[in-house]
Amino acid sequence: MVDDYTAKMTELIELMRMIGNDTQQCEVKECKRRISSTITDTLSAFSNGSGGWIILGLSEKNGFTPVEDFDARAMQEALSQACEKMTPVVRPVIVTCPFEGSNLVFARVDEMLPRDKPCFITERGPYGGSYIRTGDGDRHMTSYEVDRLTEEHLQPTYDLDIVPGATRDDLDPGLVAGLLERVRGQHPHVFAGRSDTDALLDLQVLRHDDSDESSVGGVLRPTLAGLMALGRYPQKYYPRLNIAIAVFPGTGRDEVFRGDERLVSSQTVVGSIPVMIDDAVNALMRWIGAKTPDYPPAVLREAIANALTHRDYSPDARGTQVHVNVFTNRIEIVNPGGLYGTVTHDVLANPRAVRGAPLNSTRNQFLFTLLESTPYPGGGFVNPEGGDGYQRIAASLREYGIEPATTRNDINTFTMTITRHRTAAKSSPSDVSKSIMTLLERHSAMSVKEIIRELQLTPLAATSGLRELLKEGRVATVRLHDDPTKRYRLKTA
Repeated sequence: MVDDYTAKMTELIELMRMIGNDTQQCEVKECKRRISSTITDTLSAFSNGSGGWIILGLSEKNGFTPVEDFDARAMQEALSQACEKMTPVVRPVIVTCPFEGSNLVFARVDEMLPRDKPCFITERGPYGGSYIRTGDGDRHMTSYEVDRLTEEHLQPTYDLDIVPGATRDDLDPGLVAGLLERVRGQHPHVFAGRSDTDALLDLQVLRHDDSDESSVGGVLRPTLAGLMALGRYPQKYYPRLNIAIAVFPGTGRDEVFRGDERLVSSQTVVGSIPVMIDDAVNALMRWIGAKTPDYPPAVLREAIANALTHRDYSPDARGTQVHVNVFTNRIEIVNPGGLYGTVTHDVLANPRAVRGAPLNSTRNQFLFTLLESTPYPGGGFVNPEGGDGYQRIAASLREYGIEPATTRNDINTFTMTITRHRTAAKSSPSDVSKSIMTLLERHSAMSVKEIIRELQLTPLAATSGLRELLKEGRVATVRLHDDPTKRYRLKTA
């Protein structure tokens, strides 16, 4: 077991040596004489984020080399004591691993379940002592972020909010009829004998607005869930609960700000959730080619449906759109609000790794239930199979021979990225090396960060490719006089 941790630690150190700093997933502390005063910040940040690794006894300023006379046993005990200063208490795996003639302390901090967040420094309280990982550092969480995490201790009910001023006339008659036909067919003992109005009340599409004193029993008004699932034009009341599509000319956002470059196209998609999904997918097919699409339409449909279903509908987030960003090599679908309930990023990525961890926790349970029976205008239903959307996306991508989708989760947003790369052409170190050489032919020298950004590589893939090129003598390192960053250039013959 220790050998496995030693191998992982060595891999992380090699990566940081090539990049020149620690990473979002790994924090390095010297801790020569005492435990770092900011170690509790990191414990909080990793626990509130996607987890991470801590290495004690390594000097970043000296090129990630072991600290002389480091007392691993004492620092291991000090780290354990720091974990006790957290609420909830952090329980990492802490081991001592050999490295280049010294012993280092290596710890794995797992992401906490949403019901246990925020993890904070006890003496500072949740608003003063909660941190999140950003880049290679830890930052204080905002009050919004703390509030969102605290709300998840109970089931949110924002989707049941009555929409002020809305009436039943704001619902699409065709969608309503399709919903009622579906639920009466699925649950005849419950809904067959109910009037349309009573059925819509039972389904929480409508609620009595008791604040209207002019009507006995209150006026019937749509809920947010009812309006988003079945409304003719929900944006009449929530103008930003829509989809913003942007088609970029290259592989990054920065390119639209260079010279005369502009977005290739952009579109705002409005309407109910089934209408927005249909219109968004149709628009994407026009831009990326519907005859031989690089992206399966079913995958895009499922990903956009997930974003609209599981997004944050709290009042603080109703001014934020779902974004679909189309680049030349990928599509990103971004929704406000991170993962909810028992689903962490690790569980979503490796559902079999956490036994008994359900994948269908939903922040908007009434909207989710409605969408199981809400029809698309052209036929079919938005979510007929329940909460297996991520697995359906993975299965469709495998069927089309496309690399798996990747996800990025934080408190404010959840991002799913679908690449156009085929698994048959999956990058091996030699493929990556060729791409790096081609890139370096156009540049005098580049840092690892610049190579990662330009080629859209993972840090591990980029460093593996560079190691191969260094070993073969095709690439050399160079440092510019006014810049301490290590860069790489092609060797001349």
